[in-house]
Amino acid sequence: MRKNDRSSLEGSFYRELRLLEEIEDYPEISQRNMADRLGVALGVANLLTKNLIKKGYVKATKVGWRTWVYSLTPDGFNRKIQLTKRYIGRTLEHYRNIRTHLRSEINQAQLGIHSSVAIVGSSELAELVYLALKDVGVSNIQIFDDVASGDKVFGEMVRPTKQLIVGNFDRIVVARSNEMDSLQIISREDLLNGEDHLSEFPKQLELFSKGEQAK
Repeated sequence: MRKNDRSSLEGSFYRELRLLEEIEDYPEISQRNMADRLGVALGVANLLTKNLIKKGYVKATKVGWRTWVYSLTPDGFNRKIQLTKRYIGRTLEHYRNIRTHLRSEINQAQLGIHSSVAIVGSSELAELVYLALKDVGVSNIQIFDDVASGDKVFGEMVRPTKQLIVGNFDRIVVARSNEMDSLQIISREDLLNGEDHLSEFPKQLELFSKGEQAK
């Protein structure tokens, strides 16, 4: 799972869980490295760490002039377990919602094992979409994303969006962020404009992300 763009999927508790994980794995981590790994400003990392120390979840021990070692307290370990369970529960909830949404769409479109679906995006939501599609019987799935081009998602190579030929797919699922409300399931007919390969496809996706109609 990726670290970036996760807050909307897991909720505000996610950074606290990440911080506890980092402290457990890297007791001597500096606040600057912590900030980099969490993807937040240095001041935010300092504030989060001080907050966990104040709550009794983390213990800070000075071992040098400017060096600190951090460790989880027993309450910190319990808090990490609690947050991990919440994270798993939230992820499963999203997966069930996606599967229900896709199952309804697939039934309406009469998609099956011979249908083709393109996923645009490499977010965690896109990964859940991929699993949900497999679960409902769709096997011909391709993933497109410019940022993660060349990476693999469950063994499936991620391709650049310029290689997306709209006419080759029965449905296109846009999952560029982790917001459930941003999930778009678009029919080929909605995007085709007389040509199979649309050079304007990324621009049209931007329109969809704003809730507008592609023309």
